[in-house]
Amino acid sequence: MDFFTIYLKNNDLVIENSFTAQKIRLDSIDDVIIFSAQERGRFKVFIFTTLPIITEAKSETFINKLVFSAFKTFNKNSNEIKTHFEEKEVNTLLKILADNLDNVMISNDLEGSLLWRETDNGFTIKGIKLIYSKNKLGLAEVLKKHNILR
Repeated sequence: MDFFTIYLKNNDLVIENSFTAQKIRLDSIDDVIIFSAQERGRFKVFIFTTLPIITEAKSETFINKLVFSAFKTFNKNSNEIKTHFEEKEVNTLLKILADNLDNVMISNDLEGSLLWRETDNGFTIKGIKLIYSKNKLGLAEVLKKHNILR
């Protein structure tokens, strides 16, 4: 399990772990969704962007270069981040988004995430919350747009 540091730098959302730093231009964030915690306090978060996410190695050590190379090999879509965050990291992310983007929908019931249920476009969707949509789409539309819901 890796821990993340999330912060804002020069209008970029930066998500760092021990090996990489991912930089996302705030104005390129298209959609953000969060999935309920499967483990207590651990959430899956998907961030979709309109511009490629810049990923850099944190250092030039052999292990970092190896991990970074593997990351580049398996990360086929440079316009999305799909990862797991601890509750503290999710709260940091939500605060940064709310402070810098319009129409961010902050879920104040992270602890009750297993009970999340939303009806949208005739679909009952369990365990997922839409946090942000640049084009003000509903949850079902965002899930369809990113081929999560068919």
